[in-house]
Amino acid sequence: MAQPRVPPVWILAGPEIGLKEAFVADMVKHVPSPQGEEPEIHRMYAGDSAPSEAIALLQNGSLFSPWVIVEFRNAEQVSQKADIDALVRYCAAPAEQTILFLETEEFSLHKAIEKAVSPSCRKTFFELFENQLADWVRHELAQSELTLDEDALESLLELVPHDTASLRAACLILSSSFPRGSALSTNDVEAAILRSKPEDAFTLFERIGQGELSLSLEVLDSVLDSRRGDANQIIAALVWSFRRLQRIGEAVARGERFEDICLREQARSKTVQRQLRAALQRYQPEDCKRIIVGLSETEAAIRGPLGSAFDRQLLHLLITSIITEKGQGLATAGWSEQGIYPQFIM
Repeated sequence: MAQPRVPPVWILAGPEIGLKEAFVADMVKHVPSPQGEEPEIHRMYAGDSAPSEAIALLQNGSLFSPWVIVEFRNAEQVSQKADIDALVRYCAAPAEQTILFLETEEFSLHKAIEKAVSPSCRKTFFELFENQLADWVRHELAQSELTLDEDALESLLELVPHDTASLRAACLILSSSFPRGSALSTNDVEAAILRSKPEDAFTLFERIGQGELSLSLEVLDSVLDSRRGDANQIIAALVWSFRRLQRIGEAVARGERFEDICLREQARSKTVQRQLRAALQRYQPEDCKRIIVGLSETEAAIRGPLGSAFDRQLLHLLITSIITEKGQGLATAGWSEQGIYPQFIM
């Protein structure tokens, strides 16, 4: 019995990367292969490779596999007429035993390319709603015989971006951290996920909130060295964090319940709430105001004529000022009395 023909060209659009990857994996799994050979798979990006390179791989075939599959990502960047025409021509006469996936996180490609691909081979992967994500997570964890209570599930969805690729990675962390049959609590989920997350500007705020100077400076250096954030991004994250802390402190002073304030501030995770409580014990709203001024002045200094050459040093002094002086001044002489940070003069 002849096996059904696999459509040779697909357009996979939309922001839900995880479901898109699952669709591609399922298609690859169902590629007919009488001898059991694995298909040859290439992943290319429009910013790095021209469509003609992808087409050449498909038309030339492989010496080692009967099938060639190309994922051509960021396909929305294809805008030159020659590239568009090349793809349209290929779609009209695709090579045998090949699949071309034209992928984009946008919702469409150039009209000429879309017109060249059968409507039945154009799929859009939308982001899942929160209730769909919850069902997806439970199903994923059930494969490892893990269960979550409602609070633990809520914490997971707060800590992890709402796409199935990120959530699948989080589920793998949980399945490798706990034995089969475990019923996971909020503390279990947060401990496992937070332990696996790379340090960033928000980790830095957590250390600052705990008053840990040496650890704060270590985290700062780690973020800068790993390029997970430059000086301006770090400052922006700290400004956002201290503004939220200021709002929470002011609301507590007005007599509002801390838990109610956290819900309003989208801080539902018990771990995040503990971090905010610790920070509130060290920094009052007036402290936060001074710290935000210091952050703004630091950003201005870094944007100055010489600041970019000394951004690490300025950030070290800033963190020292926040933790040891709560923004009242720096523990180093020679700074302008008009502001917290020096006036660079060329």
